[in-house]
Amino acid sequence: MVAGDTFWEDRKRGYFWYDDPVLEEPKDEDQYVKDQQVIIQPQSEASPDNYSYEDLFDLHPDQFKVVIDARLKHAVHRPTEENVLRFLEATDVAKKKSRMMANVAGFVAMQNPRLTGESRYPYSQPGRSAYLQQRSTEIKANLENFKDQYAIIAFNEAGCGYCEAQEDILAHFENLNGWNVRRIDIGGNPKLAAKFEVEITPTLLLVSRATQASQIISSGVISFDELNKRIYQLVRLMEGRTDPQQFYNMDFYKASD
Repeated sequence: MVAGDTFWEDRKRGYFWYDDPVLEEPKDEDQYVKDQQVIIQPQSEASPDNYSYEDLFDLHPDQFKVVIDARLKHAVHRPTEENVLRFLEATDVAKKKSRMMANVAGFVAMQNPRLTGESRYPYSQPGRSAYLQQRSTEIKANLENFKDQYAIIAFNEAGCGYCEAQEDILAHFENLNGWNVRRIDIGGNPKLAAKFEVEITPTLLLVSRATQASQIISSGVISFDELNKRIYQLVRLMEGRTDPQQFYNMDFYKASD
């Protein structure tokens, strides 16, 4: 027998004679543990806790959650005037604490502009108008600079009503910005459609003339404004001027970062 082989030494006890492990009793170190008992222990007609209205304001959020949940359950189980009142007192404290937090957060944000988006995403109407004007100017300049370096392939299909709606928007874009747009009927060019994995019409692709790399602009009808914006975003991505994490940001954001 190998020394220390307790199985053979204790073989007469058998497999089913093992002793249950002794578990340590949970340590009642703080009030949070006591409050937890409110939920798991049956409640009598007595109130589930002894916290006054003023006491509730000083409770840690974890403790407060236990107390307010317990008061709700107690009020539902025993809907007396006293129990419902105590639950409503707790909800009133929650509302006041929430308002206090919101007030302080608003003040702190006002004093620390870097934590808000007001400089980049203005809320007021005059600010919104200025933002939209700046965005429009930047997009238009970008489209003008890259109109000879990129082109659009528009996949359509005979009898597709959505394609007709997109064509009106696409023609307006083409005439206004001077971009080259190649229109492809997937019924007559199934191999080309398969090459670009196009299954939905209308589908618009942005293609680099230099590298032939492409990105999907849209699958389905999009508005004129959205078309301009997406091409602007994709050109920046394909030119290495941004990445997916900053995809929706405008170049003029950098000045305010």
